[in-house]
Amino acid sequence: MIKKTLFIVIMLLIAAGCASNQSTGENTTEDDVTKVLEQIFSGPDEKLTRFYEEDDYEGVFDYYTDHFESFFTEEYMNQAVNTNLLGGFHQKAYGNEVNMEIGNRSIEQSEDTENAYDFEMQIDVSNGQSAEISGRVNTNEEGKITRIHYIDTQSLMNAFDTAVETEEGLYEYDRSMLVSRTGDEAYQPMYPTVMPFEVDGVEIEPGIMEQKDTLLTFIFHAEKDETMELMTVKDGEITSQDLDTEEVSIGNQTGQYAGNEGGTQRLIWSDGSITYELKGEVEGLSKGDLITVAESFE
Repeated sequence: MIKKTLFIVIMLLIAAGCASNQSTGENTTEDDVTKVLEQIFSGPDEKLTRFYEEDDYEGVFDYYTDHFESFFTEEYMNQAVNTNLLGGFHQKAYGNEVNMEIGNRSIEQSEDTENAYDFEMQIDVSNGQSAEISGRVNTNEEGKITRIHYIDTQSLMNAFDTAVETEEGLYEYDRSMLVSRTGDEAYQPMYPTVMPFEVDGVEIEPGIMEQKDTLLTFIFHAEKDETMELMTVKDGEITSQDLDTEEVSIGNQTGQYAGNEGGTQRLIWSDGSITYELKGEVEGLSKGDLITVAESFE
């Protein structure tokens, strides 16, 4: 009887030990850190891409909350969302119509800092480029992430770029994404196929009130904090009466140019029922370059 009882006790201890090991093995902090990094440096997946295509910012927020909130402290989750730490690479990849995949990787607990994990990853981009990125993830005693620090992200950002430079020093621009994004608007203007910089993103601002169906404004962003604004008006005019303008030729059209190289430059012209104004202060942009951009509209 004693032997039988002792046998049962031993088996229970062994089972408890196995269960404890399995529980620890299934959800270690290093596993959680690895999962977070894998989600940051892969994709964007179809679900997130759809949110971007539809300008569904609430959907994007919910996506990142669902995927990352359980791994972060509440304070750092808010910071990560507000600083775009989680979505910056996805947005850049989406803007260039590419995807990320993780190649070689190394994620190890730091030898000199408690609750810290150092990582090195090779990111393969679907345009054939690849880049290496490294950094450190810090956690608290409960295994929740309190900080993610990247070292030199520029090589990965550059790997996303698909822009082709023209002989004139401009950059080819794929207008198809804008065509798709404005498909439900009241009218569809033409868009440039070359730009004076590599476009990093485009904001679309529709008109309000009585201009809702007659005004669309597009703000093209470069990586270097430069912007170019395109205003389009359906069945209306864009006034230039307060500007010192000169008449210029834009293909078969006639337009009005205002400004000076090195400062804000404007170009206003009409094509059919739509009037366009292209303006911006871009380093190195000449009047001829601005006209070339306007002539590229399709």
